[in-house]
Amino acid sequence: MAKGSVRKKGKKWYYRFYVEDASGKMVQKEYAGTESKSETEKLLRKALEDYENKKFVAKADSLTVGELLDMWAEEELKTGTLSNGTVENYLGAIRCIKKHPIADRKLKTVTAEHLQAFLDLLTFGGEFPDGKVRKGYSKDYIHSFSAVLQQSFRFAVFPKQLISFNPMQYI
Repeated sequence: MAKGSVRKKGKKWYYRFYVEDASGKMVQKEYAGTESKSETEKLLRKALEDYENKKFVAKADSLTVGELLDMWAEEELKTGTLSNGTVENYLGAIRCIKKHPIADRKLKTVTAEHLQAFLDLLTFGGEFPDGKVRKGYSKDYIHSFSAVLQQSFRFAVFPKQLISFNPMQYI
């Protein structure tokens, strides 16, 4: 059974526990909880239970953004509670993102600056990677791209634990 603990930093409680990485070493992972110790302990118990059930391994050295999007679409998007129209809209956004070089970038190397530059290109237009100059997309279309990236990176942080923070958090 994995072990974990909670601690307080400022007003917020944090929980942490050890997971096995790809090389077999035990690595400590820490996550923000809530302002309540008991709620944070519940989050810890849930995370430990998920770890024991799934035995996720903290690896993302070779995973690309495009592969993350595919994984998120299969495991979360298609099985979720969103309407069929929203799912199709998000799948279209994924197809469009995968045509851009950002989809080939390794997940561990993606920064908020990369994502901001990509969304700026989609919003304001400019020269796309295929060499064509295009106008920016509509506000609603940009919202779809942003939602896909936000949710897929959140999925990569938890439950998958492929990366330790969500770079879309700062966009």
